[in-house]
Amino acid sequence: MLKQRFDSLAGWVDYLSHQQIPLLEHTQQALRELAGRLEEVSVRDIAALIRHDPLLSLKVLRYLQEHRQNAQITDVTTLERTLLMIGISGFLRALSSSNTVEQQLARIEPALYGCHAACYRAYSASKYAQAICSRRHDIDPAEVMTAALLHDTAEILIWYEAPQLAAQVMLMQQKTPGLRSRDAQKQIFGITVLELQLALAHAWHFPKLITHLLDEGYRDEPRVRTVLVANALARHLVNGWRDPALPDDYAAVAELTGLDLDGAYALVRDTAVALAHEWSWFQVTPPAALLASSN
Repeated sequence: MLKQRFDSLAGWVDYLSHQQIPLLEHTQQALRELAGRLEEVSVRDIAALIRHDPLLSLKVLRYLQEHRQNAQITDVTTLERTLLMIGISGFLRALSSSNTVEQQLARIEPALYGCHAACYRAYSASKYAQAICSRRHDIDPAEVMTAALLHDTAEILIWYEAPQLAAQVMLMQQKTPGLRSRDAQKQIFGITVLELQLALAHAWHFPKLITHLLDEGYRDEPRVRTVLVANALARHLVNGWRDPALPDDYAAVAELTGLDLDGAYALVRDTAVALAHEWSWFQVTPPAALLASSN
């Protein structure tokens, strides 16, 4: 495990590029169950499982890019299409075996919770993005969902590889209410998570569209803004339904969807309630559990 930061962004990218991407233990167990009834499993079943775990999603995307054929002219931009390229048997053979987050962080309980929480935020962001896209009648919601899911995977990898550094960022924000995440990250990591995410996207040859959707520099575009707003919602709701940043998030949802503020709040609330049913995958308290105390 890393205990000191690298001096440059390139150092972070090089290190993470040589590490195995882990899976959540719940994901690995689910993969074993699916492998036992392979004749009954569909691409949709596997895709739903992949989408639950941002680390597996990252692993799948990176695998496809590393094994891309010269004859492949167009990028594959969704997890479902990626799975079709690899095939179910190929997927299970190449990607179902891995170290787990729980194996590495079992003795560091705060880091394990931090990593689980970051994974749940990523999954939640993909579902908020899906809800917004549905109202916007987006041309391909799966592309936006994939970008939202991958938006914070660099942070998840830091929790896994450098838990002490990640914990310092969390502690700094707890001690300094209102401190922006990127400012705390800059102090502790020497870089921001978004800088690292974009650098990894380029180094690992993400599809150009996904990299574009991850780039805040294009935040005026509705699809990029959807990714950013979905991730902001997931992050702010962790602090409860009275987080001071949430009114701006609801306003952004309203602007993107054409709903009024009450409608935007209802969209977020209903999505959060649906997400609460899947808390066991990540072992963290869902924001919907805090709804009653916010009224």
